[in-house]
Amino acid sequence: MFRVETAIYFDLDGTLITYGRDFDKIFESALGFEVSQEVHDYWTEQLLDNIEKIEEKPVYKAIKSTKKEFDLDIDPKKSTEKYIGEEVSSTQVFPQLKELVQNLSDNHKIGILTNGVGKVQMKKIEEHSLQEYVDEVIISNPEGVRKPNKEIFELAKERLPAENHIYMGDTFEEDIKPARKAGFKTIYVSGEKQSDLVAEKPENLAKVLDLMME
Repeated sequence: MFRVETAIYFDLDGTLITYGRDFDKIFESALGFEVSQEVHDYWTEQLLDNIEKIEEKPVYKAIKSTKKEFDLDIDPKKSTEKYIGEEVSSTQVFPQLKELVQNLSDNHKIGILTNGVGKVQMKKIEEHSLQEYVDEVIISNPEGVRKPNKEIFELAKERLPAENHIYMGDTFEEDIKPARKAGFKTIYVSGEKQSDLVAEKPENLAKVLDLMME
């Protein structure tokens, strides 16, 4: 096992959790009817732009803007709550990954470091009871800083002080590259060999972690 001086951080979306439905279907479920690809593209652009700019209530603002742009017959507030619920219920965690987090938490400091909306990301974590095994959760928007900014990785190290830090994520530019610059050992999920180690699938993380400590 890792030494107690090691703090282990996981990315959330695409690493600890995956999705059983695509986001277009989630959006349509929230609205209650099908929409054109143009509406989907506009909504997605608005949402991502709001999140990246660390806007308050990014989901609500994106839905409200989409309603106005396409004259949709929806209540933005109700659609926002429906969307968040649909997104959360669409998430899944591989059993072996949850078991990995649980086992690691017995002897190590465990954290989640993720971009996203505070309310939404916390609901995903709670949906799968991951908070029971995690010592620290850092979500970009409530902190006012996003990956790949090195500052959020330095914050992660401050929140869980340790001799060694490990970070696991599924994007090179937002996860692996900045984490390495901040002094983390890294495991790249579903990526090429651009990290200390690579896990082809999230469910392979346990095996790769064993290799890292050998």
